[in-house]
Amino acid sequence: MTKETTQPLSQQSTPEGGVSASARLTSTDDKTRGSMVVPPTTVVPVIFVPGIMGSNLKDAKTGESIWNVNSTVSILLQWIFRSAKTRQSKLVASQVAVDDRGGWYGKSATVPDEKTGKARGQGTTSKTSYGDFVQWLDNHLTDHAEATADGVPSPWRPYEDKDFKDQWHAEKTFQALTTAASGKVWDNFYCPVHVVGYNWLQSNGDSGKFLAKKINDIIEQWDGKSQPNGPTLHCEQVILVSHSMGGFVTRAAVHPKFGNVADKVLGIVHGENPANGAAAAYHHCRSGYGGVSGLVLGRNAAQVTAVFANSPGAMELLPNQQYPAGWLKVRVGDNSAPVIQLPQSDPYAEIYSKKDPWWRLTDPKLIDPSGRVKDPWATYLHGIDSTSTFHYTLGTFYHPQTYVHYGADAKKHPVYGDLAWHSDAASGVDTPMLLIASPTSGSNPVKVRPVGSQELQFNIMDPDSIGYPQPGDGTVPACSGEAPFKQGGGNVRQSFRLTGFDHQDAYKDVTVQHATLYAVGMLLQQAKVL
Repeated sequence: MTKETTQPLSQQSTPEGGVSASARLTSTDDKTRGSMVVPPTTVVPVIFVPGIMGSNLKDAKTGESIWNVNSTVSILLQWIFRSAKTRQSKLVASQVAVDDRGGWYGKSATVPDEKTGKARGQGTTSKTSYGDFVQWLDNHLTDHAEATADGVPSPWRPYEDKDFKDQWHAEKTFQALTTAASGKVWDNFYCPVHVVGYNWLQSNGDSGKFLAKKINDIIEQWDGKSQPNGPTLHCEQVILVSHSMGGFVTRAAVHPKFGNVADKVLGIVHGENPANGAAAAYHHCRSGYGGVSGLVLGRNAAQVTAVFANSPGAMELLPNQQYPAGWLKVRVGDNSAPVIQLPQSDPYAEIYSKKDPWWRLTDPKLIDPSGRVKDPWATYLHGIDSTSTFHYTLGTFYHPQTYVHYGADAKKHPVYGDLAWHSDAASGVDTPMLLIASPTSGSNPVKVRPVGSQELQFNIMDPDSIGYPQPGDGTVPACSGEAPFKQGGGNVRQSFRLTGFDHQDAYKDVTVQHATLYAVGMLLQQAKVL
């Protein structure tokens, strides 16, 4: 008599959250049993929220593609030859909407086809920056179809009962994911990955409200869904994973003054979030972007300011009131001691709203190249006031279940933590007169003639030449990345201080990926089985 054995059947994911399998008929002598793994019925969607400029935008009225980040080539061809005037005219917060016509990322564990991928939001965001990670995360969280005779191993098995404090540079006491907990979350929760693009030109407070609605929509989509010939699914909460500006958006979504959906969110994993802003924003307004990025984002102050000074979301990336004081410095000659340090306490009044000094953030003549605004400077000042209001309202608010990772690499990815203007002129310059002097020409470099002094030329120093380490990820300084750990109290459960990756490509880094997966596993321990 033939001995009975069990063999896993080849399974396929279905868009409804189930799996399908087929078997062929055999003779009665064949005692091999077919087995398949049925996914859990408690659904906890994981929603990825990208950074600034990571979402596709279109003209809300005409449908014209305004910002297409499906690939590097597409966005380069779209913007390389556009002037400051065109940039201001096209990138208007009130006139654009999220464009869902970008490419889908490809098949993954719960995404069998393009229609499903687009329904999960993949067409709204950058495939180049985020596609591989979203596929990777979906495969690890939900690949119940890859069954073996012994079942399906938990994706958290490599972390079980192990201490990654030193490997991931944990800043709080490391909590290991136990074998029991790993098995619990794997056996009880189905976690399809969604993506939510947003209008990154508008205030992050408004984007937080937009995300809050999407969270409710996604929960409604899954809760009560009946699978063909299968059980009913249940969904009450989601997990959010953010990148860069997406950290502001996710925090705003759960903040009571904005989206107010904290009860619908199990927890948030923040990656590379400039929690207190980034001095690089000041640099870009004075200098433009370098390299290939400059061809798209703006090669000079005129091109960048035309968009930045009219975009609430971008302005909210400026260093806020909690950023370390004195980050804007002025040095003269060989003396490394700054003759000017700003702000003392209020960056909005002391730096951003200044119209005339040579070290100002914004040149009034560059705000409105298209002639759209009746009083450009008054409109700009209103934007600064709104930025201040957003910063103070958001404050140090974090979801009660927050995990963080950020870059702190001073060797390969130094960044503007402090920003220093430098002149080769001899020392002895009258500091009070230098502080109030107006520029004679240029943005960076800029020429200045203080009263009673010769003309001076100032340049912004590179981060790695300022004289002390400026760790970060090439964009966000460690002083801002570590802010949740230092200011979030018990709400921040863990913070990982990492190295080895550039800001935009952070989620392509293996350590970042696994630290994120670990955090999702820890959050799922708090979920209810429905």
